[in-house]
Amino acid sequence: MKVWGELQPSHESDQILLQSYLKEANIRQLSFHPEWLKLLHYKHKKNNTYQSQVKGSLFFFSKEGANNPTKELEATLRSFFLKDTIPEGQMHPICSFPARYNFMKRMFGVNFLENNVIRCERFEQWKKSLDVDSVSIVFASYYLMAPASVFGHTMVKFNQKSNSENDSEILDYTVNVAADVPETDPFRYAYHGLLGGYKARFTLFPYYLKVNEYNDLESRDLWEYRLALSEIEIELLVSHLWELSRAEFDYYFLNANCGTFLVEWMDVVKPELGLKSKLGGVVSPVDTIKIYSNSGGLVESRKYRPSLYSEIKLLIQEMEPEEKKIFWKIINDSPNQLLNFTFLEKGGNNLRSHLILDAYTFTYRYQRSKSPNITEIHTNNYKKALEIRSQFPNLIEPILIKDNQTPPELSHPKSRVSLGGGSSNFGNFLEWKYRFAYHDLLNQSKGSPPNSELVFFDGVIRNYEGKRLEFTSFTFVRLVSLSPYNAISKHWSYLLDFGIQTTLIKNRQNVWLGEGSVTNENRWQRKQVPNVDVAVGWTFSDEFSKTKDRWGTISFLLGFKSQFHPQWDFGGRFGPNVQSIYQKELGNWKLLGGIQFQHYWNQKPENHLLSTFGLRYLWNDVTEIRLEMKQEPVYQEVSGSFHYLF
Repeated sequence: MKVWGELQPSHESDQILLQSYLKEANIRQLSFHPEWLKLLHYKHKKNNTYQSQVKGSLFFFSKEGANNPTKELEATLRSFFLKDTIPEGQMHPICSFPARYNFMKRMFGVNFLENNVIRCERFEQWKKSLDVDSVSIVFASYYLMAPASVFGHTMVKFNQKSNSENDSEILDYTVNVAADVPETDPFRYAYHGLLGGYKARFTLFPYYLKVNEYNDLESRDLWEYRLALSEIEIELLVSHLWELSRAEFDYYFLNANCGTFLVEWMDVVKPELGLKSKLGGVVSPVDTIKIYSNSGGLVESRKYRPSLYSEIKLLIQEMEPEEKKIFWKIINDSPNQLLNFTFLEKGGNNLRSHLILDAYTFTYRYQRSKSPNITEIHTNNYKKALEIRSQFPNLIEPILIKDNQTPPELSHPKSRVSLGGGSSNFGNFLEWKYRFAYHDLLNQSKGSPPNSELVFFDGVIRNYEGKRLEFTSFTFVRLVSLSPYNAISKHWSYLLDFGIQTTLIKNRQNVWLGEGSVTNENRWQRKQVPNVDVAVGWTFSDEFSKTKDRWGTISFLLGFKSQFHPQWDFGGRFGPNVQSIYQKELGNWKLLGGIQFQHYWNQKPENHLLSTFGLRYLWNDVTEIRLEMKQEPVYQEVSGSFHYLF
């Protein structure tokens, strides 16, 4: 490619024509044309310099192309004059970069394909196989069981008209952008994901593979947003994808991920919307969905594709008590004994047998995807259930297409500031909080992963009366997943918290003073200490009732806590704990309570009992009011705060 970028045409007429085009490009400053800069993914830097975000030499014709738009435009233009025989396995530069070619064709009014008698058969055949009629952005909901998926994921779906008419959209193709991650441990994965080290690439997959991966295996809901793109814009999008197969990008979790790469791709075909300019310094995939949805007229329609587990929940929620009783008995008995489903045959009862049978067969598929160790008895029962189900028409479609989930673009903003104050047995205080991202258990769950926390860089500053400002706590990362445990989905719940907390340490300066001469406040010092919490357990909820979660959600966790400070013997303290968390959301209100028993092996007092209570009122989608209380052996406080999310 670099050789072709330095091409000097052999025919004099071509030499003259090339020089005239280069001169015109220079006069018109075409190398700084917005479309050219977007096609090469250049980013403007200081001192009027540019740097392409694309890594890899196969994307450039000039040796300086990665940071010189002018050199790359000149080299590209030269390569298009190539008339020599192309080596086997390679393509003419025009066929390799059809989007660049269309740009040159419009700028100079010349058709190199016809003039040079070039045929791009591989590209045309590939484009024909895609047969793109329309384009959708797909959002796969949050999956807290894998670090790479806790923020959700976005893809592009190429819709084919024939598949849409035949109700076979899973046969469409989808474009996925993901980091090329080797097998590695979670710590190196997080390090390279945050600080760099991974490369991202555009890849093309049949949509059914992604539906199977996200919808079925990982139980993630899919949201499809059809975009209002013209035929010309779709043509440009597809052509540029062909070019991007030669590109790779530096990947970062926070600001160079699947969402940002797709926005930049869309920005090539919709420059008037300025999609890329709407990206913030930190961008999650759901932020890009908000950008598409808020760009007037870009999103034509939205489609909800529930996960296999969500389908099961929808079916069970539709059942009457007697139907549920039969369903749960089948679920419990099916793995261990052969069942007789004849009582569910058509006309044999007053039950809605299709609901029970569908919920059972879906549950079998779900459990098989989670564990390959399905008993032969269980499989035989599944086959019998399918035979009985074939007697009924498909009566569940209206249930499964219910859009009763809140779309992700309606989730609350990711950052938060708050102002509050309170009273404690160590004095009154004012409090300021800032959270970089994303969601805690007291935030509204609309559009966010339910029963979960995903918190990064959450800091608290306090001012106790008569004291200096105090940096009370800082959470580097806190992940909490409290997925309900039941006979269908035996999910573990987990908690991971890493940061700095304030704790009370005995004031050694007062150890020789009499008990009567030392106040409770002087006997203890408030110290900020590094803190690590991990816990696992189970969560229980009545998630299958029609009045969803009417009793709330309760979790039981067994964990381990470590804290470090030089004033402690051995430089720190550590030990196991048990805790319970209760949460209940009702309209604009949410209640969150917890109790924890902590035992320290190497410090006294050994046992600590901590209880917390929080009540949130949602003023509107971006403001909250909270009342919180905390009770510890030697410290108690109550506080109120106002929270603004942005």
